[in-house]
Amino acid sequence: MFFDDLPVGYTFTTGTRQLGLDEILEYARKYDPQPFHLDADAAANSHFGGIVASGMHTLSAAFTLTLQADIWNEASQGSPGMNDVRWLLPVRSDDILTVRAEVVKSTPLRSRPDTGMTEITYDVLNQNGETVMRYTIIHMLFRRPAK
Repeated sequence: MFFDDLPVGYTFTTGTRQLGLDEILEYARKYDPQPFHLDADAAANSHFGGIVASGMHTLSAAFTLTLQADIWNEASQGSPGMNDVRWLLPVRSDDILTVRAEVVKSTPLRSRPDTGMTEITYDVLNQNGETVMRYTIIHMLFRRPAK
C-alpha cells in the first residue's frame, strides 16, 4: 500500500509473536544487561516479580510484526523518527504479542510530490488484550504511482 491508500483512521492488526525466555535472555545479554532481564533471583526481588523482556526488545519484535503484515513496505522510504514511546506493562516469556495500528495523521509533502508523511500509532497488546506498549512512527511513504 502507498501513502494514498492509508487515510487517517485506517487500521490494521498484525499476526502474533511470543518472546520465549531464551530469546529474552539472549537479547538482554547483548543489548540490555540489567538484572531484571537476566537474573531470575534479582528479577523476582524487583518490582517486576520475575524476568521481563527489555522494552527495546518488545519494540523490535513489534516492528518486525508490522513489517511481516506487509502493509506499507513497498512504499517505505524510512522514518525521520518516533513519538510518544511508552512501555505500559511488562512483557513476560508467556505473553503472546500482537500489534494494532491506526493512521493518525497524513500529510503530502509539497517539496516532494511523490512522497507523504504518514503517522501511525501502534498499540502492542498481550494475549489478554492489554496494551503493553504504545508508540507512534512517522513513516515517509511513496505516493501511488500515476497510471
